[in-house]
Amino acid sequence: MPFALIPYFSVPTLELGPLVLDSWAALVAIGFLVGMEVVRARGLRKGIEPKDTIDGIVVTVGLGFVVGHFVHVLAYNPHQLEEQGVMALVRIWAGFSSTGGFIGAVLGAMLFYLVIRKRPFWPHADTIMFGFPIAWFFGRMGCFTAHDHIGALSDFALAVDFPVARYGGPRHDLGLYEALWSLGIAVVFFVYRNKPVRDGFFTAMFCLLYAPVRFGLDFLRNTDLEGRADARWLGLTPAQYGMILMFIAGVVLVPKLRRGGVAPGATPLPDGKSSEP
Repeated sequence: MPFALIPYFSVPTLELGPLVLDSWAALVAIGFLVGMEVVRARGLRKGIEPKDTIDGIVVTVGLGFVVGHFVHVLAYNPHQLEEQGVMALVRIWAGFSSTGGFIGAVLGAMLFYLVIRKRPFWPHADTIMFGFPIAWFFGRMGCFTAHDHIGALSDFALAVDFPVARYGGPRHDLGLYEALWSLGIAVVFFVYRNKPVRDGFFTAMFCLLYAPVRFGLDFLRNTDLEGRADARWLGLTPAQYGMILMFIAGVVLVPKLRRGGVAPGATPLPDGKSSEP
């Protein structure tokens, strides 16, 4: 008999008049606030104005949600365009693709720091990236509590014991797996917080640590649950194609970091150290 360590659970929503709060939204909001505080503190240590980090986060995350929804519709659920027309794209709150969110976040950071409020791009963008894994941990825990990413049937110890009648039995819950891996990346970032690294280091490290694991995890997604299986393009999910691009971006950044081509100079830290190796 399959064994699952984690029992199935359902978190009720909280209705406060017109406001409906579910576990996913609550944990995403907590992740945003925690991540923003980590970034703000990191920015202060690097001599960056809080308004530049906080405003940059708002634009980066905001555009991430917009593009994330567009990808959710266009890549994962194109039938929604046929059924709802352009309103499928307008309803930003109705579905989100993390891969699209990454693309939107990159565009948002570029828009803010290169156009709206011109600042040295890599010192600011890499500071935001420093706080991202811990924020992503909370966001993916939200996915786990909502069971948004149900995987294949499994007797793995960390599988969730989904009801047999509805889901067929224990299955991977990929929100949990990704949350745990994101927490691990956050720990690695914390270890490197006082190391003399170049601006762009944390961005490259995230790409190289996150992309291969996420690529592999998508092979654990279910293909048998009607309405709960991800779209496949030539055998791969849209996210897997995104992870290939993310990993390539990380590989491209590594030699630039070694040559000092990502940041034009050192970013001072208050202890007299420098971000220049």
